[in-house]
Amino acid sequence: RAALPTLAVDPDEDARSRMRSLVIDGIKFEITDDSERIEGRRLDVDPRELRRLRRARYGIDGTLDLHGLRLEAARDAVEAFVCKRQRDGDRVVSIVHGKGNHSPGGHAVLRGEIAAWLSHGRVARHVAAFATAPHDEGGAGALLVLLAR
Repeated sequence: RAALPTLAVDPDEDARSRMRSLVIDGIKFEITDDSERIEGRRLDVDPRELRRLRRARYGIDGTLDLHGLRLEAARDAVEAFVCKRQRDGDRVVSIVHGKGNHSPGGHAVLRGEIAAWLSHGRVARHVAAFATAPHDEGGAGALLVLLAR
């Protein structure tokens, strides 16, 4: 497994960044979660883009596997990965969070957290949409992320 880039997180800067993305950037997401699938898109993104993403109509430019990472390390990895991939001009990435089969309670702990990070966190401005991956791309254990242009 390749070493993940690290991103130091200052709690105050994190809060300021979240407020900036909500207030200054005006970034708002519409999110749906039926406990099997989760998806979201920025309100300024065409709904057809989300449909294409959901059906894996894009090639996947990179994958981040979060298996074995604790919450804070996973957040740092997601933020660094999304920022770098968007900066590099990638369009779609996959974030593998797992299905939670080996987690307490048997549910995917990171799934909802990742959706929150992508839609309200430091990287929200880099994200256009996200959706649970189709079965052959990881299914309920992965999210596809459409990066902003």
